Amino acid sequence: MSESFAFVDAHVHFWDHSVAGLRWRYLDADFDHPRLRGMHRLDAPAFTEIELSAQAGPYTPDKIVFVQSCEEDQPGLESAWVQSLADSRDAAHAIIARARVAEPGLATVLAANSAQPLYRGVRDMSSPLTIGSAEFTAGFHTIADTGASLEVLVPHAKYDAVCALADSRPDAQIVLGHAGLAEHNDSDYFRAWSQKLDVFAARPNVTVKISALASGRDPEWTVASIKPWVRRCVEVFGPDRAMFGTNWPIDRLFGTYERLVSAYRECTDDLTARERNALFVDTATRIYQLNAD
Repeated sequence: MSESFAFVDAHVHFWDHSVAGLRWRYLDADFDHPRLRGMHRLDAPAFTEIELSAQAGPYTPDKIVFVQSCEEDQPGLESAWVQSLADSRDAAHAIIARARVAEPGLATVLAANSAQPLYRGVRDMSSPLTIGSAEFTAGFHTIADTGASLEVLVPHAKYDAVCALADSRPDAQIVLGHAGLAEHNDSDYFRAWSQKLDVFAARPNVTVKISALASGRDPEWTVASIKPWVRRCVEVFGPDRAMFGTNWPIDRLFGTYERLVSAYRECTDDLTARERNALFVDTATRIYQLNAD
C-alpha cells in the first residue's frame, strides 16, 4: 500500500448493546433478510471505530461517515450516542441519521438529530416502499428546507422517482445508496441497471455511494465481478459525484476490509490521481462537509 493513500469511508455502522434505548435488530438470531443470511454472526458486545481499526489494519480510514442502523426508543438517540463517541475519541466525522421520510412527525425527527454538530443528513431504509408518493415528496422538501441530505436505497425501477425529487429541488443533495441497490448478479440485470443509471448523468445534485456490491449482489465477489459495476457508476456520475463506502461491518460476511478497499483501488487503478482522490476522499469530504468546524 502506498504511504500516500488516503480514504474516507462513506458508509460505516456502529453498535453497542450497552447503550440504553437502541436496538440492532439485524444482529438478532431470528432476523431474516431477503439476501443477507446469518447476520447475527457479526454480533459482539460492541462495534465502533476501535473494532473497525483492528479489522482494517493498514487500510484504517482517515475519516468515517457513520450511517444509521438501529431502532431508537426516541428520535436522535443514535446520533447523540455517536456524537458522544466523536467528542471523546474522534470516532466519526459525519452522522447520517434514521428517518422515515413519508411518515408524520418527520420535522420532529430532523430537529432531534440536528442538535448534533456532526449531523449531515438522513437515510430512509423504507424508501423503496414510499418514494414517489405525495407524502414522501413533501417529506423530502421538509428535509431540503433544513439543508440536510437524503440517502435513498432504491432499485433501478424507482430511479425516475429519485430524478423527480432531484429536479424539484436542485438545491438539495440526494445520495443514491449502495450503488443504486444492485440486487442481482446476472447479465440481464446488469444491463437493465446500467441503462437506467443513465438518468442520473444530468442530475448534478444526485451522488452515488459505491458500496454493498458484495452484500447486495454477489457474496462470492471478485475484483473482476465488481469492477463493471464500479466503473459504470464512475462513468455515469463522474469521480466528483461518486464515493466509496465499505458497508462495514456488514460486508465482513463476504471478505476482509483490506481485500475490499484493495479491490476498489484495483478497479480504479487506470484513473488519474485526481480522479481517484475524488472517489476515495474529495467527494465524500464535500458531500458530508467533513472539513466543517
